[in-house]
Amino acid sequence: MTQITTLIPAYKKEYLGPLFLALRRQSFKDFKVIISDDSPGGVITDMIRNRHWGDLTAELNITVVRGPQNARRNHEQLLDLWAGQTPLVHFNLDDDLIYPEFYRTHVAAHMAAPCCASVSQRWLSHDDGVPAWTLPLPDFVHECNGHVLQPTTSELFDSTVGTCQNWLGELSNMVFSAEGAALYPRPPANDLSYYGLLDVGALLNASQHLPVTFIREYLGVFRQNDQQTTTIGTHSHGGRVGFLAWVTYALAAWRDGHISPETAIGAIGKATQRIVHHFHDDTVMAEYFHILDTQAGSLDQLYLAYRTFWLKLLAGNPGTSAAMPAPAAAAGSRSNQSELADATI
Repeated sequence: MTQITTLIPAYKKEYLGPLFLALRRQSFKDFKVIISDDSPGGVITDMIRNRHWGDLTAELNITVVRGPQNARRNHEQLLDLWAGQTPLVHFNLDDDLIYPEFYRTHVAAHMAAPCCASVSQRWLSHDDGVPAWTLPLPDFVHECNGHVLQPTTSELFDSTVGTCQNWLGELSNMVFSAEGAALYPRPPANDLSYYGLLDVGALLNASQHLPVTFIREYLGVFRQNDQQTTTIGTHSHGGRVGFLAWVTYALAAWRDGHISPETAIGAIGKATQRIVHHFHDDTVMAEYFHILDTQAGSLDQLYLAYRTFWLKLLAGNPGTSAAMPAPAAAAGSRSNQSELADATI
């Protein structure tokens, strides 16, 4: 049985060559790849079919499907296509890189102790992919003498939700167990959840059932580029959801007893400062500001009012609505040395 499925939500074709090279150089070879092609006109599918990357893809077990033309739905579609077929699953975003020992080290971590996900440290880079800087880690990580640690639920929530900081990283430096991936948050219909940020939200939700394993080793690079959501103008639905997610997590974590009322209030304050900075003249966010002005005196009242606002915001966009769209059609498949099947585009 194949050990890992690599899920690639593909849009930016210019970064796929280095990504395929990184996969080919993995010392651990027992993995297969599913690419969901969200590029305009299915250009990535055509490039793979026409062997644009030559030997970089010749030895990879690749399946390609048509993407849903929405980044969030693309992640969900890939998980549905994986459907628990392998014990482990890894999102490799199309502009990120993993180092040759990435899979071997993560598999070893999962074998050593049950967890919902293993997370390794990652470098950050500019567009060139060259490691340039990293983000600070919490004190409890620095104080640990081991190479691998499993934070307590309290440590995990206090150090992320309590500070509104994602020190853990991106999906590309996480490998989920089948049990952890099954808890990947989907758009909620009735209440607050840990949906909002695709990476830390998935860990927060799954960590309530199984521990998170953190590997103190730099095994990949998160590439900063002009096409990312955080770089593109924030006055968009995705930008609003991303900034508001920390408010959502603070209220949900308080509800679930993972952080104190004081920590929740402090986190909401930190998140709101950022929201004011980026969205002070945004008409949609004006409703959030009104809720804070009128309901901030009680966390219970704030929770109820914010929940209504959040669910309405998500439901108003097909990319975040709880109503599921029709599944995307297959664009073709390719296994080992066989040719990519004709795409249906």
